[in-house]
Amino acid sequence: MMEWMRKHDILTRLLSLMAAIMLWLYVVESRNEDVVQTYKNIGVQIQGLDVLRDNGMTIIEGADTKVNVTVVGKRDALLNVRQDKFLATVDVSNIPSPGDYNLQYTVSSNTEGARISDKNPRLITLKIDRMTNKSVPVRLKIIGQPPEGYSLAGDCLCNPTAVEIQGPEADLEKIEYAYVEVDVSELRQTSTQRVAYTLMTAEDQPADASRTTSEDPAVDVTTPIHKAGSAPLVLDLILPDGLPEGLVSYVIEPSSVEIRGDSDTLAAVNSIQLGSVNLMALLEQEMDQTTMPLILPNGLTSDSAPSEAVIRFDLSRLGDKTIRVPSAQFTDQSGFVYITEELDVRVVGTEQAVAELDAQDFTVSFDPQGLGDGQTSITASVSCVDKSVTIVGRYQVTVESVETEPEEPDPTPEPEEPPEE
Repeated sequence: MMEWMRKHDILTRLLSLMAAIMLWLYVVESRNEDVVQTYKNIGVQIQGLDVLRDNGMTIIEGADTKVNVTVVGKRDALLNVRQDKFLATVDVSNIPSPGDYNLQYTVSSNTEGARISDKNPRLITLKIDRMTNKSVPVRLKIIGQPPEGYSLAGDCLCNPTAVEIQGPEADLEKIEYAYVEVDVSELRQTSTQRVAYTLMTAEDQPADASRTTSEDPAVDVTTPIHKAGSAPLVLDLILPDGLPEGLVSYVIEPSSVEIRGDSDTLAAVNSIQLGSVNLMALLEQEMDQTTMPLILPNGLTSDSAPSEAVIRFDLSRLGDKTIRVPSAQFTDQSGFVYITEELDVRVVGTEQAVAELDAQDFTVSFDPQGLGDGQTSITASVSCVDKSVTIVGRYQVTVESVETEPEEPDPTPEPEEPPEE
């Protein structure tokens, strides 16, 4: 037997097996000893935020605090522990007023065989501030210039001109205005854009707006763009009846003006009408020029247009003559005599027509309707046999009423009737 055991090395094999069993038992026992493990950067959940906000407050610092958790447990148990197995929470529902608070927090884990032995930090520091509202003005900056031939037609308009923001009181105190930029370098017509704004400090730096809110984060910006163009000035010249066209010409200064407006309005304007001028009124006042207000049509503007235009008339081709008409050319009117002995009548027309006129071509009359006794000055009606000329001015004659002799009876006796038979 012993020989067989030596032959097959049974003793050595038994010793090796026993050593292996003992080593295995040691390893198993070592794995079940308690070990310590620290898990870092675990986020903290804030509980009671709704209550805090209902009380008009919010967290402005500390809400993003991370904590480290140390656990103790058997090695096998800790093999299943991950960072997301921990839940760290802090309750803010009982905070009464703004300020700095050092709060206890809890950490829980659903991992069996492991217990939390330490946490760092021990307390969470939260800064609480009161929520409030603030209205800040909108400041607009125009970037670039409109394309050639276009220009800004006035100030850009922001709607609204101020924005309402809500947030922690400390944050809102640092916010001075809402900044908006609009680039006009590609605009060729008036447009309204929706533009987001940036909240700025008094030092013209972007403010921390991470804890602020607003009903609308953008404003409407209307940019008036006008196209440039030119339009001639025109007027309506009213000539007296019978006066041939072409005898009178005129020039307008300025003859045209530079105008601006939106494309549709500008395309519809071929000229700018000054109004009408009555040539007769100018002749009566012996004027050869006048001024008229220059009023641009609705929707148009001008950087250089004057408030008035000057119209100068050329009357050099107009025949102009004054003829003395004696009372022999006055029409007789029963019951009246003329005190006026002659009238100087001014007449205009072609040079040839006017040159051929003399006093015999005129007639002067008046309307006696409603005239009383004695002398009276009354407007006279002056006419000319040549209807191609125009009489300029208004004339008066002085007349006097006279008694008219009664009609004498007819001296011829009426024939007697023959006696009856």
